[in-house]
Amino acid sequence: MVAESYPALVVPAVEKHSATIIFVHGLGDSGHGWKAAAETLGQNPSLQHIKWILPHANSRPVTISNGKEIPAWFDICLNALKGSEEQHEHVKVTPSGNLQKVACNGFEDHEGILQSVQIVNDIIRQEIESGLGADRIILGGFSQGGALSLLTGLTTEYKLGGVVALSALLHLQKELKEIITQHARSLPIFWAHGDVDSLVPTKLVEQSVGFLTSFGISRLEQEELGKPGLAFVTYAGLGHSSSQDELRDMGEFMSRVVPVDTI
Repeated sequence: MVAESYPALVVPAVEKHSATIIFVHGLGDSGHGWKAAAETLGQNPSLQHIKWILPHANSRPVTISNGKEIPAWFDICLNALKGSEEQHEHVKVTPSGNLQKVACNGFEDHEGILQSVQIVNDIIRQEIESGLGADRIILGGFSQGGALSLLTGLTTEYKLGGVVALSALLHLQKELKEIITQHARSLPIFWAHGDVDSLVPTKLVEQSVGFLTSFGISRLEQEELGKPGLAFVTYAGLGHSSSQDELRDMGEFMSRVVPVDTI
């Protein structure tokens, strides 16, 4: 069961449950936004043993939305998304709840990111306490949720089955050296991105991929999907969204890292 403090939509396994994917939505969305994808992939006979947990982010003021409260795992600034430190204005919420324009040169919401990493870790722990092995759990997510799943997978104490990051950036790179775990090098990672993503530029994501390989994480070819290491796959003509081809490859990855339990 998922703790009440972290509400989630659960899509049960079609057949006997022997694996779980915790899939984290993006900015402004909810777990319901990925229900259709979960149900579609659940029609695949090689994925019918997998339960989906689709947690919902709480609403909070978000800088990229001019301080408007929307569902978000952490605050984010447009220039941080672009990898830019150029001076600009953003809206800050004061302790009294008022909105104030302030100068900014890009930032990462360290506190918010790490709080949400803890939420995902708590959901992982609850699955393990229910009797599931950590290696039968996949983390996945789209955009902000993909960033959260990627960071959690690299830093969690649990040796997971794999991580899926769709249209995502790697946050807290300066801190990662101190918090990445040893088993991150053996973690299967499927990182997918559209080559015309205007919100999260492919070039910036490729820099993040290169950064991860500096920690000894192997760079894999697409046909090696599911092996220990990082398979970074781009999709022609895809913007900041998902596609049938991407979801097909995600399903293939899932079937390889948490195959049907034949015992």
